[in-house]
Amino acid sequence: MENRIILSRLFSYVRPHLTKFIAAIISMAVVAMTEPSVAAIMEPMIDGTFIKRDPDAIVLVPLVLVGLFFIRGVARVVATLCITSVATRVVMQIRLDLHHHIQQLPQQFMDANPTGKLLSKVSYDVEQLSSTASHVWLVLVRDTLTVIGLLGYMFYQSWQLSLLVLITVPIIAVIIKLVSTKMRKSSHALQQGMGSLTHRLEEGIKGHKLIKLYGAEKQESDKFHKVVDDLRHNALKLTVIGASNSPIVQFVIAIALAAVVYFAANLQGDASMSAGAFTSFFFAMGMLFAPLRALTNVAEPFQKGMAAAESVFSLLDESQERNTGTKEITGFTGAVEIRNLSFRYSNQKTPALNDINLSIKPGEKVALVGASGSGKTTLTQLLPRFYDPQQGQILFDGVDIRELSLKNLRDQIAYVDQEVLLFDETVAENIAFGDPSGPDPKKVRLALKQAHAEKFVAEMDCGIESRIGEQGSMLSGGQRQRLALARAFYRQASLLILDEATSALDNESERQVQAALEDICVDRTTIIIAHRLSTIENADRIVVMDQGEIREIGTHRELMEKDGFYRALYQKMGV
Repeated sequence: MENRIILSRLFSYVRPHLTKFIAAIISMAVVAMTEPSVAAIMEPMIDGTFIKRDPDAIVLVPLVLVGLFFIRGVARVVATLCITSVATRVVMQIRLDLHHHIQQLPQQFMDANPTGKLLSKVSYDVEQLSSTASHVWLVLVRDTLTVIGLLGYMFYQSWQLSLLVLITVPIIAVIIKLVSTKMRKSSHALQQGMGSLTHRLEEGIKGHKLIKLYGAEKQESDKFHKVVDDLRHNALKLTVIGASNSPIVQFVIAIALAAVVYFAANLQGDASMSAGAFTSFFFAMGMLFAPLRALTNVAEPFQKGMAAAESVFSLLDESQERNTGTKEITGFTGAVEIRNLSFRYSNQKTPALNDINLSIKPGEKVALVGASGSGKTTLTQLLPRFYDPQQGQILFDGVDIRELSLKNLRDQIAYVDQEVLLFDETVAENIAFGDPSGPDPKKVRLALKQAHAEKFVAEMDCGIESRIGEQGSMLSGGQRQRLALARAFYRQASLLILDEATSALDNESERQVQAALEDICVDRTTIIIAHRLSTIENADRIVVMDQGEIREIGTHRELMEKDGFYRALYQKMGV
């Protein structure tokens, strides 16, 4: 992505705060104007005060000097406050946009990109942007104007000596160009390394039990060591490049400075300078060091910021999930029809589903069974359009779900995944998740009762207001599963999908939840995925899947009498 495009997009975030941004630029311009003024006052101070002993100069020069530094200090404070205010608001807005955009990304993108790398973009990359939005702008505007002002004053004093100084400008420009290119590459590598570090750390923390159980601490430590060492190498490389930049530039300037002293001492006639004029010129040239050094040093944070901006904007440019539907259904009966449905994951050659045809009546309880990889979970994930099929249709009450808005479609579905996700919030907030009006205590308690979870929640210190820890860490596996069921019951959707929803329950808890399911499934279409075939014997129909295709459909009794796939699976499980 070109710098021009990146800067243009960054400025679009600055535009809402243009007043403060302009105030910062004006304040920086005032600071820059005081620099040549300080140099200029050296001439009357030397010639008028010390050599000619002018009484007016003796009084005015100190007053002007104090006034200049007062104005300079006030302007510097105003510039810093304004630019920092703009920068923090820009960073906040970018983070908000990133978070919102990530929520809208398709499931295929989330599958292909590790969570750690996405977290790194929102935290580390955006933080790098903060420097570009504040410190870099301060330096670029203030110090560029300072250099221009000082050079202008130096030309006014002696164009011959000023030309000597200008000879160094192309040399410095070439150095900065070479360094900037290397810094951009190193910054990209550093940011990718931070993403890998976050990803590896996240996996290690989440899987710490498994790592300990399998004695894989050394292997994981070795993998983490490699990531950290690569990160160290890239950070060191970036630091070395940045550190070598300033001394080289300063050495070039020092050569110019020495040349000025030599030629100034040999100027004759009209070109000769008074002691005050030369001191003023030499002082202005000395003052060039700080802004030039700042401008050369700014290459490092600038390139870091540009690389970070490119990373952030590339994520913001990712296509959101397609939400082209405009229709909305009200009073969904729960009728689901699947016609000639085929689906293949983008990273696989063979289809996960092939020519699926299935009609589910309102209020019907349908069980999907089959070996792992047969396509059961994939089929249920197509219903809320986490993925779109390459062929075929899914209809809700006769309407193609692609014609429905995603929100309206998903409002009709309650989903309990085999991997329970709970938040570090209260029991009530977890159960009422997604309710814009907040938890309704009566509905929460009813959902808990339906999920046979009211007893253990009542025993918690604060009842439904008790916090449950990250991922429900303060609960047992069975308790977490029952809270997930309660969340689905609270939603009161017309279509309930249970993807091995009782997988983490002990026999007693499973018996209780099965009884609750019998009640909650009345007048509600329910699709159940289960490995324990004993839990779905009472389903209205059982759909047997194998290698992405439907092999058999019928009741438990009918399928047992067929002596086909279902019976073989049933006997294999030793039910």
